[in-house]
Amino acid sequence: MASPDQITHWREAIFARLVQVVLVLGLCTAVPNIVQSAREEMWGVAVVDVFALGWLAMLWRLERRMSYPARALQFLLIAFAVGVALMLQVGPVAHVYVLLVPCLAALLIGLKPAIWLLLAGAVAIVLTGFAPQPDPAAIGMSDDPALRAAIVALNYLFIAGILTFSCGVLLRHLARSLAEGEQLAFYDPLTGLPNRRLLLDRLGGLLASSEREQVFSAVMFVDLDRFKTINDARGHATGDTLLKLAGERLSQLVRKSDTVARIGGDEFVVLLAHLAPDLAAAGNAAQLVAQKVRAALARDFEIGGQWYACSASIGVTLLPKFGQSADDLLREADTAMYRAKGAGRNGIAYFEATMQAEVERRLTLERELAQAIEQERLHMVYQPQFDCQGRLHGAELLMRWERDDGSMVSPATFIPLAEEAGLIVPLGMWALRQACLAQQRMSTLGLSLPLSVNVSPDQFRQADFVQQVRGTLQEHGVEPALLILEVTEGLLVEKLEETVARMNELAAMGVRFSIDDFGTGYSSLAYLKRMPLYELKIDRSFIMDMPDDANDVVIVQAILAMASHMGMRVVAEGVETQAQADFLAAHGCHALQGYLLGRPAPLPALLDLLVAQAALAGRTPGTSPA
Repeated sequence: MASPDQITHWREAIFARLVQVVLVLGLCTAVPNIVQSAREEMWGVAVVDVFALGWLAMLWRLERRMSYPARALQFLLIAFAVGVALMLQVGPVAHVYVLLVPCLAALLIGLKPAIWLLLAGAVAIVLTGFAPQPDPAAIGMSDDPALRAAIVALNYLFIAGILTFSCGVLLRHLARSLAEGEQLAFYDPLTGLPNRRLLLDRLGGLLASSEREQVFSAVMFVDLDRFKTINDARGHATGDTLLKLAGERLSQLVRKSDTVARIGGDEFVVLLAHLAPDLAAAGNAAQLVAQKVRAALARDFEIGGQWYACSASIGVTLLPKFGQSADDLLREADTAMYRAKGAGRNGIAYFEATMQAEVERRLTLERELAQAIEQERLHMVYQPQFDCQGRLHGAELLMRWERDDGSMVSPATFIPLAEEAGLIVPLGMWALRQACLAQQRMSTLGLSLPLSVNVSPDQFRQADFVQQVRGTLQEHGVEPALLILEVTEGLLVEKLEETVARMNELAAMGVRFSIDDFGTGYSSLAYLKRMPLYELKIDRSFIMDMPDDANDVVIVQAILAMASHMGMRVVAEGVETQAQADFLAAHGCHALQGYLLGRPAPLPALLDLLVAQAALAGRTPGTSPA
């Protein structure tokens, strides 16, 4: 709602513009009218118009010397006087001038003066009705219909223009004020995010829709851990910038149907709408988002050329729950957040006990994985690849993680965990170093074999990835041609030009590329023909049911034919039966990888295979079989 002072300001702004507009319209309409009146010797009309224009010009000139109420009142008196005079001079056609006065009064000075002027206009119309009516011939309108119509139209345009302009400007100011009022009432002025008031409104709507559609949603309470320290040490300007950047990162992580709100200080709330119809799936989805939020806020913030570290404690609760309101859910998420902060900060806590147990298990794995990477407690195994004649052709490095208690953690578990926790880049660099160390070991034995290393999209997109690969190869004295980087198809659909340029730079060094799990992602010939690719690896999902599944047979044949035409080698993963191996060999597959031929094993086992192959070939070890 606009304040009285704001309305007065609007009226003054409108009046200042209105006087200018009326002067322009007056000159355009009154001057021809004055000329015509003088020609017809209607001196009364001419005098009224000249007097009105002069008085109006004086008001315009005295804008800074006269108060707004005095100028507005005089403006209305000008209009009223002109209306009464013209009614006496030209008759009822001038009623439109009297109509203008109460309308403008309502806009410029208020409703009560407008009512009085409305009554005064009615009285004036009645009184002028008793005056002798002017003879149409005497005012020069009887013998020229076109001129009569033009004069009436000019008067109409003058009065209607004033009313239209005044109302239009006022409504525009009102719409702007309402928008500003809504922004102040429902949005945080610093970040532009919804505030607590709008958050509670949306949370109430989400609670109702979740109950109605029988689907689970989540409330996530996010508190910045080190914000107070940064704010106190570097000042409020730095703190405000940090809050804005944190809000932007949160907004980028959620869907359009979700809500990110700032409810005060360093506290944000995220509403995740309609996650899943069952509690477990909704909890997993909320946990995935929470992990992304924690990782995003754990990245350093650059402010004014300096970097600031700021983690987050996150509390999560699921909805709907019987008999609970929006305030209850917000309180639960807040309680969970303080539980996460009390457990050492930079963590996630669920209000629900079952969900909390899963989160704690995941966080424990994450901490142990970070320690295992730092202390190099992971190890590599090597799965051999053979050509269709049974010769050792290459090997793929596969990670294994054995925890301190002796239990093994599947790569399907810890690789996604590393990606979500921001550990995949150091993990990938460790794998690259292991490949180079293996090459060094083979070199001392006079052996060589191309080794394939998986590279995640996050690692590949690091700005210094090319320099890291070059430096690692040079440090260990490894030929670049002995390194094959396996990338997934997902790498090819984002920042294509940058990806191609980086691949070409590595290929120029001699490094070779392989597309892993080919056929399960987004590849197309348009992408593939631009890449400096060495080989394709057919995903095991297409191999496992061959040759009995006709669809898989067609897919594999198509991949082999395409690769042949594009000059690329093909490796088939997951070969476990002789029938699969025979089919692939018959259709020109270059290399096979799977349990039928060799299980993943430590490096010494691979070296034994390589030495045995060299002995059977009757040659001195040292020549690459690739």
